[in-house]
Amino acid sequence: MKKFFGVLIISFLVMLTACNQTVEDPQEEQPVEENEEGGVEEEVIDEEETDGEQGENGEHEDGNDVESPGEAENGEGEIELADEKELTFEIEGQTETRVAQFNRSELEYGIYVLEGYTLHSEEPGRDVLVFNNDGDFFTRIIPHKNEGSAEELKGAIEEHAQGEIENLQDLPMSGLQYALKESVEISGEQTTIYHLAKEIEGELFQLTVFLPAKEAQEGVAPSMLAMLETVHP
Repeated sequence: MKKFFGVLIISFLVMLTACNQTVEDPQEEQPVEENEEGGVEEEVIDEEETDGEQGENGEHEDGNDVESPGEAENGEGEIELADEKELTFEIEGQTETRVAQFNRSELEYGIYVLEGYTLHSEEPGRDVLVFNNDGDFFTRIIPHKNEGSAEELKGAIEEHAQGEIENLQDLPMSGLQYALKESVEISGEQTTIYHLAKEIEGELFQLTVFLPAKEAQEGVAPSMLAMLETVHP
């Protein structure tokens, strides 16, 4: 009997040991599963933060790429406009638009000159703008910085005029202080002279336009006036 009870006790202890092991296994696996799930969640968060940083960097890089070409285009446009200008005027009732090139005089003023015309120095203190096909068509340009006034210049013209003087109306020019028309005979040829005074930024320019009674006058006169409108200190 003692042996029988001894075997029962040993069997009972073996069964208890097996039960304890079975109960402890799930408890050890649960923390492992939670840790693995936690680890996955942390990796997802890191990926989202990384994606966010890349998106911000991408936006900054795109902004720089857009700004640089815009600034270059603006700079190039300004340089091109300084060299030439389109002049629009009427010849025999037809509107003409032609490109004029910028010229800088030694007398410290600028003017846009059309093809077929030349600006050059006549003598100290004055220039002439000449029609290349016929030198009888020209304009004398005299800058008066702080010397004299428009009234004094007009009085001198009227006093020394050799032909009939009349006022010019509706000339396509701005800043005119006076506009007179004189008809004279030069070398046996009738010539119309425009006596003009133009003030720009406080500086006075005396402009004398010579227009012989020739066929070219119809085109030269409006071309001359269009170029003289661009005179600027």
